[in-house]
Amino acid sequence: KLVDFQLDRYPGSMSPASYASEVELIDKERDINMLYRIYMNNILEHRGYRFFQSSYDQDEMGTILSVNNDPGTLPSYIGYFLLGLGMFWSLFSKENRFAQLSNRAKKASEQKVVGFLLSLGLLFSITPSNAEDLNPALKTILSFDKEHAKRFGELIIQDSGGRMKPLDTLSTEILAKIYKSSSLVIGEHKLNANQVILGMMAKPDVYRDLKIIRTKNEGVNKIIGAKSDAQYASFSQFFVDPESLSGYKLAEHVDSANRKEPKHRDLLDKAVLEIDERVNISYSVYSGALIKIWPKPNDVNNKWYPTVEALQTFSQENSLKIRDIAFEYFTSLDSAINSGNWGVANSSIEKIAEYQKFYGASVTPSYTRIKAEVLYNYANIFERIYPLYFLIGFVLLIASFVKILKPKFNIAMFSKVSLALLTTLFFVHTFGIGLRWYVAGHAPWSDGYESMIYISWATVLAGFIFSKRSSMTMASTAILTGLILFVAHLNWMNPQVTNLVPVLNSYWLSIHVAVITASYGFLGLGALLGFITILLFILKNEKNDMHISLSIKELNSINEMSIMIGLAFLTLGNFLGGVWANESWGRYWGWDPKETWALVTILIYAVVVHLRFIKPIYSEFNYSVISLLSYTSVIMTYFGVNYYLAGMHSYAKGDPVPVPDFVPITYAILFLLIAVAFRNRKLA
Repeated sequence: KLVDFQLDRYPGSMSPASYASEVELIDKERDINMLYRIYMNNILEHRGYRFFQSSYDQDEMGTILSVNNDPGTLPSYIGYFLLGLGMFWSLFSKENRFAQLSNRAKKASEQKVVGFLLSLGLLFSITPSNAEDLNPALKTILSFDKEHAKRFGELIIQDSGGRMKPLDTLSTEILAKIYKSSSLVIGEHKLNANQVILGMMAKPDVYRDLKIIRTKNEGVNKIIGAKSDAQYASFSQFFVDPESLSGYKLAEHVDSANRKEPKHRDLLDKAVLEIDERVNISYSVYSGALIKIWPKPNDVNNKWYPTVEALQTFSQENSLKIRDIAFEYFTSLDSAINSGNWGVANSSIEKIAEYQKFYGASVTPSYTRIKAEVLYNYANIFERIYPLYFLIGFVLLIASFVKILKPKFNIAMFSKVSLALLTTLFFVHTFGIGLRWYVAGHAPWSDGYESMIYISWATVLAGFIFSKRSSMTMASTAILTGLILFVAHLNWMNPQVTNLVPVLNSYWLSIHVAVITASYGFLGLGALLGFITILLFILKNEKNDMHISLSIKELNSINEMSIMIGLAFLTLGNFLGGVWANESWGRYWGWDPKETWALVTILIYAVVVHLRFIKPIYSEFNYSVISLLSYTSVIMTYFGVNYYLAGMHSYAKGDPVPVPDFVPITYAILFLLIAVAFRNRKLA
């Protein structure tokens, strides 16, 4: 019998944080009368029946439970355990294929001569500069004190999804969106995100004429009357009359682009929509609509409001209090800008913080978590380390190729230095994942961006496991890791920390996703090693045939070991997914697109691992090609399902995004290389 249904939402939003049913279990035969709380991932079991929290009525007064009776649950779980144990036992047994491959790789490596040191290169980065914006308003723009801006960034805001986070996070997200960088560069001067957003709020009349909205599109520049090669435009340039904000120049083009399906939009349509979003975000900052900084006293849903809305909707007493605090703060800002003395402004901003602590204490994150998130934003770890992975991996790869082509080349010391540098990067990478975990409050593999940074971490781990066998393996790992992190930071990946939906708040999910995505790193390493061996086939000739043939056998041995581990993780991850599904809603399998493609991937890689038993097909060349092309299934399982197919595992919403142009080009290049390598497919 239902006693009570409870639905909790994230603060200030309609998104459910959790929902639960307080029920009374009545069993007259066994004289049982007990209260029990059923919620997502917490089921009621009684006399072989299991009751799951499934959903709830639209009026939020009633609950919907699902029930099943499955006597096969325990045998299924035992079977999963034994299958997983058997797979991993086969990896560590001294008499199995994995051990044979390890010995084969070792013997091939021992037949090659070690080498010499190759010098490191330097990586330079160029930051965009808007020197033309040096004008009389520059003094005002540069006058915002960094220490005060830092304190401004530590204020709490509530985002549209109900997540409570420091203003520093929102400032970083906004500037990255409109300016495409985490800091604003004006000539020789550099402002951080907090300084910029504070300036946009305090001095909108100055900032609206500053060229900070990224355009970089000749068509859009022509529409707004900017130079054809302009990289940035000011907010004012998008309006016929900037004073009254009338005559929005992109209006007709935005309407036209929105009427088209995504696949029919041309480059100008896409640019117009992207830049229109930046203009609208800028307007929301100038108006203060994005900055939900004021908690409403005694609000049932703990909703926070921006200043203007708070003044209009709060009680007279509280709206007067907010008006006084806000007026004092912005007055002190004006005074500080003119005098350079930020003491009064620092005191004024503390009153905002005190108001937040007093009225928003129930949802305000701890001081430690706020500091951790500010550190996470400042460190920007994952975006900073991927060029270093690329650099080290590329240089080590070149050195490895030199070693293969010139066996007398000494690479030992250089390999040690590269390994030390990659070890350092790996620890930094691990720290970044741990920091995001703490900041988010959940394991960092709940969305596309988080799973990408975790897959890249698992890829490095795979490289370390096999690094003793081959410097080429470590180089491949570093390059692949850099590539994965690079893709994670492309425009269509969202790096924001978000709240979890109730069903994802499960330790079974954490284990399932951690294991299954780790497999992608090992399988990815196998694919890249397959690609490198194809390049070696191309480079093979009569003079170096013997040495390159040994290198190919060594890399293919490591490739097969990596794929064996990847297949074991992938299979075990799917077992764990079945456990999670059964514990959450009472079924192991639902033929969801992701589940189906995961099964397809398991079957494909099972064929790859056992390819050696198909004698007419198996050869070192064919194995390299198949191990490379098989990764297409992983890409489909991850990107294809997540962004193009509808399902519970999908991130796709609305019309599917067109397939990027580089995809068919990449596959065309791969098939061309395979065709060129085919003529040298026989080994010595």
